[in-house]
Amino acid sequence: QETKIRKRHFMKFKIALTIFVLSLATVATAQNKHVQKARLAYTTERFCEGIETCSNAYSKITRTGKHAKKLKGEMAFLTADCYRFTEQFREANNWYDRAILLDYQEVMPEILLYNAEMLKMMTEYDKAIEMYNEYLALVPSSDQAKVGLESCEMHKAFEAEKTRHIIENQTAITTSEFDMAPMFGDRKGKKMYWGSSRPGGIGKDEDARTCQSYMDLWVSTLDKKGNWTAPYLVKGDGINTVDNEGTVCFDSRFKTMFFTRCPVLKKQNLGCDIWMSEAKNKEEWKEPVKITGLKAHDTVSVGHPATMDGKYLVFASDMAGGFGGRDLWYTQYDRKSKTWSAPVNMGPEINTKGNELFPTFGLDGSLIYASDGMPGMGGLDIFKAARVGEENKWENPTNMGAPINGPSNDYHLIEVDPRLGYFTSERKSVHGEYNADIYSYVLPTNLFSLKVNVTDLDDAVREA
Repeated sequence: QETKIRKRHFMKFKIALTIFVLSLATVATAQNKHVQKARLAYTTERFCEGIETCSNAYSKITRTGKHAKKLKGEMAFLTADCYRFTEQFREANNWYDRAILLDYQEVMPEILLYNAEMLKMMTEYDKAIEMYNEYLALVPSSDQAKVGLESCEMHKAFEAEKTRHIIENQTAITTSEFDMAPMFGDRKGKKMYWGSSRPGGIGKDEDARTCQSYMDLWVSTLDKKGNWTAPYLVKGDGINTVDNEGTVCFDSRFKTMFFTRCPVLKKQNLGCDIWMSEAKNKEEWKEPVKITGLKAHDTVSVGHPATMDGKYLVFASDMAGGFGGRDLWYTQYDRKSKTWSAPVNMGPEINTKGNELFPTFGLDGSLIYASDGMPGMGGLDIFKAARVGEENKWENPTNMGAPINGPSNDYHLIEVDPRLGYFTSERKSVHGEYNADIYSYVLPTNLFSLKVNVTDLDDAVREA
């Protein structure tokens, strides 16, 4: 009888253990399913979807132990990165903090670097310095961390040396969506083109990488009162499509337009290309054609074109052979063969181990561009490099300082005259924090207060 009781107890325990193991396996399978979904969204750069799937996978990991802790740290890191790539820096900082509490920096030290970048953008410089130093303790050779640390330590100097420029959000033409990379489409600077994800465009689907509609090219004109009119889509067959279009430039006669197009095809990782179009009339453009021969593979991106004459074209790219993330390159047009030359890197005088983007040309021929690879106010800062003689060569990039540059990303500046211009900034505005808007800057004329004391000479003689 005792043996039968023991057998019954054993069978009950075996059944209970089997149920427990099966439940653990079910939980593990469910967790694994969420984790795999999160990883897929992240690796395919569907960052908007990734915010939800990665944070959801994080919450589904309820088990304890080293493996579960590591997995939870990974999901926190991926969630943070998705927020970072969609320009939501405060949320990114919160999730990087979670990953750090889970010691995931032991697996991915870059968490400390990325979190320091977020803190710097949020002007929490003391915390950013601490985080940069923690990362440098692990990766002492990191130039990016050294530049970031130097930027934090220099922010007081930038503020102290602030210029008298007055910065104003161009609310007449900007929206709560992205409005970026302004460029003049005529000699007088009375027609402005830019890229926008605002409602009313051709690309109505949401970009999985930006959480906004696909961008199109828009234009506005300056009226007689000096106000920008209601923006409208650039006219011309095939200019705006369901893909992303942006960052436009023109030759010196404003007869040729160059712009960036980033194709959107599901399950394909395609990079951006530069397209060109000839003017049909004063308002419309002909069917554009893609500039070929600039990249070796479809996954490489080329974009952000800039030109003075339509024959020498500067652009940004992540192609192999650069100095860092994205570099500035150039290509030249050969009239005889009607082809563009193989791209040439603009060299260490311009490029860094960071990112160089959004080139334009100043009125004096200087090269103006954005970089996060040199000490600055935060994120991308605008720099100006002086032209060397009449050559297509530039050197000594100089930070344009505050208030044109701020803690957030600033980029793509164009000049109207030595005192007036426009640029893109993600500083806090009526449209929110870290939203790309078009701003103007103006340097007021110097005003002097002159006090004149007049004395009657005869009275002065009599008093003597």
